[in-house]
Parts: sequence; structure tokens; C-alpha cells
Amino acid sequence: MTDFLIFYAPFIILIATIVVAFLIAPLDGAVADKEE
Repeated sequence: MTDFLIFYAPFIILIATIVVAFLIAPLDGAVADKEE
């Protein structure tokens, strides 16, 4: 279990963070090109 936490957990958290960021980003609406 310790080996799993040391070697694999950081990559799992990193991937999960990127996925969550891409899911939340479209809902933000703050960054948008509305220049006319």
C-alpha cells in the first residue's frame, strides 16, 4: 500500500486534476473572446 501511495497516487491525482479542470473550465465563462 505504501508503494502504491508513493509511486502511483501523485499521477492519479495529477490526471484527475487535469480532467476536473477541463470539465469546470467551460462552466466558468470568465475567459471568453468577446472583443468586437
